[in-house]
Amino acid sequence: MNVKLKYAAIGSGLLLSLQAVATPLVVTGFEYPSNPTTVHIANTSPSASANVYAGGFLTQAGGNVFTSWCVDIFQHTYFGQTVTDYLLTDGSTALGGSRADALGRLATHAYASINNSASSGAFQLAVWEIVNETSGNPYNLGAGNFQASNSSNGSQALAQTWLNDLSGPSRYTVDVWQSRTRQDLAVFRPVTTVPEPGSLTLLGLGLLAAGFARRRAASQA
Repeated sequence: MNVKLKYAAIGSGLLLSLQAVATPLVVTGFEYPSNPTTVHIANTSPSASANVYAGGFLTQAGGNVFTSWCVDIFQHTYFGQTVTDYLLTDGSTALGGSRADALGRLATHAYASINNSASSGAFQLAVWEIVNETSGNPYNLGAGNFQASNSSNGSQALAQTWLNDLSGPSRYTVDVWQSRTRQDLAVFRPVTTVPEPGSLTLLGLGLLAAGFARRRAASQA
């Protein structure tokens, strides 16, 4: 069961403008296939319990290749199978505003650190905890509505370290590929900052002043 968005590979902007029509999507495998994290997960409500793999999925959709992360522990993903009913949805709509914000803060703290199967598995565990934990409960992989145990490669301890510090603003946006028949998959991208209107005005005035100064200097030469 189970998956880090390589936002440099967005290319055509598929993930920058949410799709209104179903898009064929295929999960080709794990981003870090060597010794992926194994873990037992248990969810109280709705009930779920299984030994699973955890880590980022290499994913293809609309000519783009990126990494996605499972946010649905109640359905399955099958490598190499094209699924035609995926719709890309804003994370706040798909998961709720508080969960989407917490996932963005998780990515802000941890996303740049994902570089092997252990850190990839840790990020996936943290995503599951945020998505499935009961509102108001602390993010604790060892207790609460969602729990993880017996994880390999130290991924659970790393995930808990990230979950213990989700302070500060979110600098990542999360969107969700939703399907009726397969796991829903989250993708992360950095927030693009746009200058305030006042800053744009000051920039324009600065450019005008610089142009005037150049013309004045040329006329006096």
